[in-house]
Amino acid sequence: MHVKRIDHLAIAVKDVNQATEIFVKLLNAHHIRTTILVEKAGTVKISYVQIGENILSLIQSVEKEGFVSKFIEKRGEGIHHLGLEVDNLDEFINSAEFQGFEIPLMDEFSNRREVVLRPKETNGVVLQIMEWKGGSDLSIEDRIRRIQELKNI
Repeated sequence: MHVKRIDHLAIAVKDVNQATEIFVKLLNAHHIRTTILVEKAGTVKISYVQIGENILSLIQSVEKEGFVSKFIEKRGEGIHHLGLEVDNLDEFINSAEFQGFEIPLMDEFSNRREVVLRPKETNGVVLQIMEWKGGSDLSIEDRIRRIQELKNI
């Protein structure tokens, strides 16, 4: 198992629409899509934007007591997590658990599986480790297509 790339950087925001507008205007970002995802940790409204070859996920809690709302209440708006793509999620899980890391959350969507590691174990950074079903994308266009196809299962 190896980390293939930084898949995305997620930013916790109070208002996804306003944040999207700021990133599009300020950085000439390309808005890919905005959607609602029902995750095991809670329901979120996510806006995906492309900046060059990179993807930002702007995330807003739909629930008052959702994990993003709690994050913002405690730390304010800002970087929430780092999404890393691996070539084999099962191998990553086995390796992490063997080394004593706890995997508190596992989730699955239509075209990806993921686990989350808590920041207390990873130097203050929430790590979202993911494996895209069907393998890694070869281009930014492929990544955008997968984001457009992402849905709850």
